[in-house]
This record gives sequence, structure tokens and C-alpha cells, in this order.
Amino acid sequence: MKFTKYTTAILVGLLLLAAGGLVSGLYAGLLRLGFSAPVTAYPVSPVAHGPLMINGFLGTLIGVERAAALDKKWAYAAPVFIALSTLLMLTGYQQPGRWLMMLGSIGLTGVMIYLYYLQPKIYHLIMAAGAASLAVGNTAFLFHYPVYVFVAWWAAFPMLTIFGERLELNRIMRPPEKARKLFGLLIFLWILALVTTHVDRDAGWRLASLLLMVIAAWLIRYDVARRTIKAAGWTRYSAISLLTGYGWLIAGGLFGIWRGFPTAGPIYDALLHMIFVGFVFSMIFAHASVIIPSLSGKLVAYHNYFYLPLILLHLFLVFRVMGDLAWWPAVRKAGSYGNIVAILLFLGGIAVRLITTTAASRRETAARVLETVNNP
Repeated sequence: MKFTKYTTAILVGLLLLAAGGLVSGLYAGLLRLGFSAPVTAYPVSPVAHGPLMINGFLGTLIGVERAAALDKKWAYAAPVFIALSTLLMLTGYQQPGRWLMMLGSIGLTGVMIYLYYLQPKIYHLIMAAGAASLAVGNTAFLFHYPVYVFVAWWAAFPMLTIFGERLELNRIMRPPEKARKLFGLLIFLWILALVTTHVDRDAGWRLASLLLMVIAAWLIRYDVARRTIKAAGWTRYSAISLLTGYGWLIAGGLFGIWRGFPTAGPIYDALLHMIFVGFVFSMIFAHASVIIPSLSGKLVAYHNYFYLPLILLHLFLVFRVMGDLAWWPAVRKAGSYGNIVAILLFLGGIAVRLITTTAASRRETAARVLETVNNP
């Protein structure tokens, strides 16, 4: 895309709002864990954790990414609506915020369908199904259904988006046509299994969990990460993040087959965070070095530091799941705090590298200009 002053201002504003959705969502998660906020702190509802993370952060970020890829001004309406819904929810306007979430997700579905119209490939169809899943979840949220009823559709949004993106990028590996068709069939069956959860919650989720394991196995078999893990820098880092994320999908599938899909409690907590933290945030870590340059036009210089938040993310997630399984509240809380620290360390590292890289680039430009002046 072309970086004009207009598009740059929109992108910066939306990315800041996505960051705000993430930070406020993490803060709401702390409140759910029993964190005692100072009385002077701005009130954020603990129940806003899910909506802020799914919509305020992921919805805005994915919406911006797709709008930038399409390079159409009207496509930015979807992430703008979703981002504004975050501001409304944080300022106490819950119902208008829910309306904007729903409208934004419908708009995002329209963007994805238009991309499929322009290029009718299966990966665009899978991503459109992801956006439609967000619209289903947000519609249920608008009408105040309990979160456990539709949380699987919220989870399907980033998962299907990532599945579609990985299939798109796997053009490098050129998996056989039969394998690509099998992947599409597995995704279709997985969506049907999610529908089945509304008829028989445990049976539907156990089927979905089995299919999730097969999808993860397909990704491990055909993803370019198996080849690029032998590289260096960001390429190797991304491959490790991808493969560990697929590992969490398999673990989550086994967990779902074993324990089903409860409506609340520690098992519910463990299952959701194996998906959202173990898989989704692994994918975010993996794709950050590609997404940020595509949206900002600035490269993020690699540093071995980024392995620290990646290791902490997985290590503390293991603690959290162990705490949930053994009913150890202190271990669960420690794991949860550790996950938040890992995410913030990663984002902080990205910000520092962007700032230092930009400063270095400006110094080099100034030095070249000075050299030109002194040596005309």
C-alpha cells in the first residue's frame, strides 16, 4: 500500500486504539484474577476482558491489516467501528459499544468476502468464515447471551484468520492439490462441529477438538516453518513461534477430548487460554516482523531478546494450566501474571526496536546530507 499522510494518520490512530484495546483487555484480565486496582484508577469492568481482547485488539488489528491489503478507503470503516466500540465500552456506553462491535464485524466480513470475490481462493474463503464467526459472536454478545454460549465463535475468528493466512503463505511449499482440498474439508467440518456444540455442547466440542488436532498436524506437515526453522533471525524465530503454537493446538485438542467444554471454572479457563494465549499469541509473535512493516513501512530489527518473552509466554501458560487442573489458585494466578508480562515484554521490545531503528536511520540520513554539503 502507498503511505500517504492520510493513510498513515489512519493507520497510526487505529494501531494505537488496537494497543489500547490490548492493554485495557489485559488490565481487565488482572481484575478477573482478583487484582486490587487503586481507587484512583479508571474503572474497567472485569467482564470486559474477552470483548476487549477479541474485538478491541484482534478485531481492530486484523481489520486494519485486511483494509491495508485491499487498499480501499471504505474498507477502513470496519476497524474504525470496532476500535470506536472499545472507546465506548471503556467510557461506560456498553450497549452502543456492542452495536458498533457487531456492525464492525459485519463490515469486516464484507471486506473478506470482497477479497474472495477479487481472488476466489480457499484461503480467502476461510478468512471470510473467520470474520463471519466474529459477527456471530458479536451478535450474540449484543443480545446478552452468556459468553460461554458463543465464546467458541469468538475463538474461531482469530483461528480461522490464521488458518487462512498460513494456507496463503504455504504457496511457497506448494502442498499437493489433494492436501489443500483436505485442509478446506477439515475447516468446513470444524465449523460444523462448532455448530453442533449448540445442540450437544460436549459432543460437538470433542469432535471439534479432534478436528483441531488434525488441522494442527496438517499445518506442521505442510507449513514452511519446517524448512525455515533452519534459518536465522526473524525467520527462525517465526518458525519456532509457529510450531510451538501448533503444539498448543494439539494440546488444546487433547484437553478438549479429555475434559469437554465446561461453561465456567478452571477447566474452562485452561482450555480457552491454551487457544488464545498458546496458539493465537504465538501466531502474533510469529507474524509481528511481517505485519508491522506492512502497516508502518518500518522494519523491526531482530534481536535475540525476543526469545525471552516467547519462552516466558509458554512457560507461564504451562503454570496456568497446571494451576487450573490441580485447583492451585496461586499457581494459576502466577501463570496468568507471567503471560501478561511476556506479552508486554514482547510489545515493549518491538517499540524499542522501532524507535532505535528510526533514530539510527535519521542519523544516517543527516550524516549523508552533511557529507553532501561538505563535499559538493
